[in-house]
Amino acid sequence: MLKLYIGNKNYSSWSMRPWVLLRQLGIPFEEVMVRFDDMQAGSPFKQTVASLTPTGNVPLLVDGSLAVWDSLAIAEYVAEYAARHLPGKTVWPQGAAA
Repeated sequence: MLKLYIGNKNYSSWSMRPWVLLRQLGIPFEEVMVRFDDMQAGSPFKQTVASLTPTGNVPLLVDGSLAVWDSLAIAEYVAEYAARHLPGKTVWPQGAAA
């Protein structure tokens, strides 16, 4: 199952974007809310995400041993995931003009 690490959806629109996309497509995922407490290297926030991604930031999507960070990169990964696992579900428009 996919695991999405996010910050507070009210304060982090970057975190909310992949959350909305996964929900809209109906892709099951585990939501892990990582509290923005402190950005210092030893903070609980940094300890949680630093072991998963070199950026030490959220959002972060984990699929098995693969970690994808950055909301646009996550959207691209989810688009490919949906194409493989959910026939007929698309993220991007089919036509170049769209």
